[in-house]
Amino acid sequence: MTIKKPLADLMRPQTLSEMVGQKHLLAPGRPLYEIITKHIPISLILWGPPGTGKTTLAQVMSNTLKVSFEKFNASFENKAQLRKLIEKHPSENFVLLLDEIHRLTKPVQDYLLPYLENGNVLLVGTTTENPVMSIVPAIRSRCQIFEFNHLASSDIEPVLQKAAKTFLSFSLSAKQAHYIANYSNGDTRVALNILETLNAMHPDGLTDKIIQDFAKQQHFSMDKDATEHYDYLSAYSDSLEGSDTDAALYYLAVILEAGDLETVVRRIKDAVAIDIGLASTQTINTIINLANTALEIGLPRASTHLALATILFCLSPKSDAALQAYERSKKDAANPANHLMPDYLRDTHYQGATEIRNAGQMYNMFDEPFQVAKQAYLPQDLVGHHYFVPRDTEGDQRYYKRYQKLFEYIYEKPFKEGNTATVFDHNFKKKH
Repeated sequence: MTIKKPLADLMRPQTLSEMVGQKHLLAPGRPLYEIITKHIPISLILWGPPGTGKTTLAQVMSNTLKVSFEKFNASFENKAQLRKLIEKHPSENFVLLLDEIHRLTKPVQDYLLPYLENGNVLLVGTTTENPVMSIVPAIRSRCQIFEFNHLASSDIEPVLQKAAKTFLSFSLSAKQAHYIANYSNGDTRVALNILETLNAMHPDGLTDKIIQDFAKQQHFSMDKDATEHYDYLSAYSDSLEGSDTDAALYYLAVILEAGDLETVVRRIKDAVAIDIGLASTQTINTIINLANTALEIGLPRASTHLALATILFCLSPKSDAALQAYERSKKDAANPANHLMPDYLRDTHYQGATEIRNAGQMYNMFDEPFQVAKQAYLPQDLVGHHYFVPRDTEGDQRYYKRYQKLFEYIYEKPFKEGNTATVFDHNFKKKH
């Protein structure tokens, strides 16, 4: 029995003009197009989701440069196997597709480096991981790095129609091609596999309903260690901060359906203090309790608790006053030797501390009216440096009034607004 090639292999492009998508890299004048068409001998690292053309581009590069093509998979092949590939081409350049390059072991890496240096190997490393985080600098520094994106449905649809006509001998309508492409999550290989399977199951013809019923069962699987997973976590966090309930619920569902409960719990418990803060301290407690309960009971039932926490988070007023207050105080704290604390705040655990340094000679707040002692706590030169600046939420304003009154009571001087540290950088959260 002869096993025919899979449809995805039959449809694999052989030239740059046959490639679909990645116009930011492969359109005339764009970086990869110029490197390949001008025969520039340089090694590449291509990273991005599966089924977006990374492996195909390595083969196209080999065809265009008219050099040999070899494949090596770092996840299960070893140094001896790589040596055999390289020794097959002692006096000629060749393209080496190194799949799963982020799994490269140190012995293989050390063996490969000299061949990258002398140009004998034109490496095309492919990975779904962010190379900045997952690939060793020694390899990374010797390659140009390019990111591949998910393909749009409009890129995949004509490929499906051509495959149906050329290799399966039937006409696939534009609507049917759209259904399949839409369920492939930007992966051409998945789309072609769906088409091939459907044709084998229904050789007498496909209907829209047959395609829809089958395609919607092809669930998108997300690797919790992949860069894309962190993109969804980032989108979830940003949607919480932006008070977009629908967006936050959508990204929450994507992450939980991939099985990552723990990271969501950590994200939402971390964000409540940063983003809600003084605006609604009661909501903070509720959200943390829901998150802890979700972690305790686990999926799938925990999804409801996290959905409730997400809704409360989005609908709550927001305040980053606590985050900003710390950033302001940190500026003065950078040089503590310049700001001497009052002696009576010093530690008293060692013998002679009180006699020598006046440590501990302070009023007991419980002996004073309102349980507040009228004594300076700040270094003298920092009195009047106000780090807490409220947002316009009811909660912030309520705490701000008490903040002002306590300052005036403790220091017996009027509270002067505007005497704050340097204005806080509102891009702080994005940059960190």
